Amino acid sequence: SPIGKWFHYGTIRIENEAINNTIKISDISRPHEFLRVIERSMHPENNHFHIEPNLEKLLTLEEHERLEFKSSLRYDHKNNQINKDLERAALKTIAAFLNTKGGHLIIGINDKKEPMGLHKDYETLRRQDSDGFENHFTQVFNFMIGPEFRHLVKLWFNPYQVIEICIIQVAPSNRPVYLKFEDSEYFYVRTGNVTTPLKLSEVEAYRRSRWPQRITASI
Repeated sequence: SPIGKWFHYGTIRIENEAINNTIKISDISRPHEFLRVIERSMHPENNHFHIEPNLEKLLTLEEHERLEFKSSLRYDHKNNQINKDLERAALKTIAAFLNTKGGHLIIGINDKKEPMGLHKDYETLRRQDSDGFENHFTQVFNFMIGPEFRHLVKLWFNPYQVIEICIIQVAPSNRPVYLKFEDSEYFYVRTGNVTTPLKLSEVEAYRRSRWPQRITASI
């Protein structure tokens, strides 16, 4: 109401679509501040980017629902040239992590866990270092997924043996994420160690099971 807006009072509604239930907290001061606290408590994993991933431990694991290895971001080692399909494959994995439970995508290590490094990717960039790599990644991410989700992804650069690799740490999103490509949108999830596309008829059912709560604040 106008009075609520003037005095910063309002209402928070927490809706659980899975059980068709709503919790309503009425007439509280500065509801948006309470809303941020509730969202952080529902998704505490989003606050863990200050903890650097343990590279040595990750390299002892095989690919699984929350871990994948890729030789490069955009340099095709087989054909010795830039291959933008590789960028799309990396962003597809990241979108699937966002839609599932989060995870780690390690760039510079192939699926046999052999070190490939980032130097070939660096050579394709205007600024040939980790800052140039992250800037390019952000441009591709914003175009194919969207800048509103960029805060859920953090890049860590680590020396390994005599090379440098990148760990892309992804937190799960609190709403659906679509990958945009050639004027179409695609929805991906992780099933085991595979990135799986969902049909449009399957997305709504998955959305209801994955994100049953919807929180709103009104003043």
